[in-house]
Amino acid sequence: MRTFDENQIKKIKEFIFKNGRLLERKLFSYFFENDKKENVIKALVAYQNSDGGFGNGIEPDLLCPASTAIGAETALYILDILEISNNDIVPNIAKWVVNSQNSEGYIDHPPENLEDYPYQPWWKNSDHIRIFAAAAFLKKFGFEDKNFFSIVRTFYAKTQIPEEIQIYDYPYFMYLKYLGENKEEKKMLQHIIDQIPSILKKNKEHYPLFGRHWYHALYNVDKEVVENEADNFFNGLKDDGGLKIIYQDLPWWRPIWTLDGLILLKKSGMIES
Repeated sequence: MRTFDENQIKKIKEFIFKNGRLLERKLFSYFFENDKKENVIKALVAYQNSDGGFGNGIEPDLLCPASTAIGAETALYILDILEISNNDIVPNIAKWVVNSQNSEGYIDHPPENLEDYPYQPWWKNSDHIRIFAAAAFLKKFGFEDKNFFSIVRTFYAKTQIPEEIQIYDYPYFMYLKYLGENKEEKKMLQHIIDQIPSILKKNKEHYPLFGRHWYHALYNVDKEVVENEADNFFNGLKDDGGLKIIYQDLPWWRPIWTLDGLILLKKSGMIES
């Protein structure tokens, strides 16, 4: 177990409070200063729309107000690390996801008002596999809707999973981990698990295992792999308290990735503060 001294925590806090959003500040205060969980929820619901979905820049590279699948996934991630599955937010997100699911099984993207607000160019692309991440979270949270999951399963059956899994293909892993049932799906899950060490090695500057994408695999890989990834994260912390990241032109991700890693390290019992 690694221990942060008071000066290190102070430096990281200053970095997050200077560069992060209210959501990051409240998350830090909850996990490292014994603040109330309710205060994180208050910051989170600021991104929620009346339709139950999430937008308004909760995904920092997509600033339009409209609810999106990545918005729902991001909110579910926050709720997951908070270990909240029974808050009123969850059925509202679930309702939005179900209502937004098209006949093919995924959620249409991009939203109509995308170009009226700042966004990164990749969000002009389709985002079909996001439904797998959203469905996985909802299943993990105990959401029950046989028709919804049946439609997702039908879409999964029509989807060609790439032979070589890339870093942002994690929704396939999430789906198979939380929703995989038959022998073929379990075989595919193992196929992806076998690739995880390679994914981590090729994407060291993304800190995948202690980030919001691949943390679901923390207990699917060997302890040595986890330790190596923890060391990689600690080695990435800079003198200003923030994590070195690969996206130099997207500085808003530094406080987010820094905080994601710290929280996940703490929740996995690898640090104390």
